[in-house]
Amino acid sequence: MRINNICEIILPDKIKADFYIKRKSKLLALFKEDLEIAKQLLLERFDEEKVEKLLGDAIKEYENILPEVQYVGGNKNPFTQYLTGAVGVFSIIRVLEKEGFTYREIGEFTFRYHEILNEKREENLKKLGQSHSDQIFTPNYIQFMKDFARKSQEQVYPGDWVLKFIDGEGKPFTYGFNFTQCGSNELAKKLGMQKYMGFICLGDFAEATAGGFGFTRTQTLANGAPICDHRYIEGGSTPRAWPPDALEEFKNKSL
Repeated sequence: MRINNICEIILPDKIKADFYIKRKSKLLALFKEDLEIAKQLLLERFDEEKVEKLLGDAIKEYENILPEVQYVGGNKNPFTQYLTGAVGVFSIIRVLEKEGFTYREIGEFTFRYHEILNEKREENLKKLGQSHSDQIFTPNYIQFMKDFARKSQEQVYPGDWVLKFIDGEGKPFTYGFNFTQCGSNELAKKLGMQKYMGFICLGDFAEATAGGFGFTRTQTLANGAPICDHRYIEGGSTPRAWPPDALEEFKNKSL
């Protein structure tokens, strides 16, 4: 703990909780932008009035979940953005559950949501003359992630990502990570939504497809494995991950 200039004790947990609460307006604004994708998909099933109500419900769910998010270092941790992104997906899933979507339907909705989201992000990068693939295979980025993976082993924050960097030299991939803990998966457990994480993780394939690089994985923490073995291939290709039944990481999971 620390003491402020009026000798009031400020507890670390309070400081950590405030990280998300202080950014609530900005985070909600970003979520509302992403909800346009959910709207597009929901309109395939419901009329516009119904969809607007569901989107409003999703915003309420987001506000309810946000205070539950664990602090993993704030802006100093590049994975914090994945946590706040996961809050948005969990919020939408809660609405779909209440609306009677089946487990499989929620999985497909979640995957398509991530497909469109990543395609839009890639389009925005192209407007700037950039691409996701250009960014993640630079020597500077790879060195940054090596250092980040090494630092993660200290496990400073409960519920953070813990990973090991895997060098791809002499192997059929450029580099990779073995995750032994995933912040989004830990949050999902806390919220009682861990059964959906396997679907949410398919967003990694959608990201790679949109970004124009190869991505492979044979196991995930979400599906009960001891690690998530992410492998990235510069100049490679990634097949569409839905339906996921044939994916190695899903072979032992009941759908």
